[in-house]
Amino acid sequence: MITGFNQDVSYKGTVYHVQTEDRGKGNPLIETLIYVGGEIVASRRTSYEDLMNDGYSEARVAALLDQQHKRIVVDIRLGKFSKDEEPPFGEGIITAKSLDEVILEYLTSESEGQKLTVEILDQSPFIFGERGWYRLRAAGDISGTPLEGAEVSVRMASSDGKQDEIFLGRTDGEGLCSASFQVPAVEGSAAVLLTVTHPRGEFHVKALVTRRTEP
Repeated sequence: MITGFNQDVSYKGTVYHVQTEDRGKGNPLIETLIYVGGEIVASRRTSYEDLMNDGYSEARVAALLDQQHKRIVVDIRLGKFSKDEEPPFGEGIITAKSLDEVILEYLTSESEGQKLTVEILDQSPFIFGERGWYRLRAAGDISGTPLEGAEVSVRMASSDGKQDEIFLGRTDGEGLCSASFQVPAVEGSAAVLLTVTHPRGEFHVKALVTRRTEP
């Protein structure tokens, strides 16, 4: 069973306690309960029974749990559970949608307005004539959802004004890209320029190229 979430969310003076849990393989449900003053006022349950048939993945269930919890928190802040608003989504109903459909629906609704963020997980020193690398992850800045297909370009800009592209690739389904490349040996000074491009934005970073110090 995966660890869930407990969070207090305020809206117009009312404090809602949101509890989201995985019921486990024996009862494959993601359940969110919303309390006000100790009383349950709404709930959402999502079955992932189809995942049990296709091959259980704890990572995918954890992602669904996280996304459902965040969606409920957003809905509370939009007033969808206020007594002054219309009743929410059909509380207590177990959705007939598959796990993938629920995740896709969430990502579609939440992705608008998100910007590209890039985390550099690892990088080498950049030395003339030697191999260098970056390992990075591209994601949405709000939900942290991986961004697949972001273009990753590495160029070397030298002091004579030339720029050579030394790597071109794209992020995978996990938002990851491992860029490995040969740093050209040139005279003068140079810098490695990393650019990550996606419809949600661009990311740029640069680092100086050094020379191997002879012993």
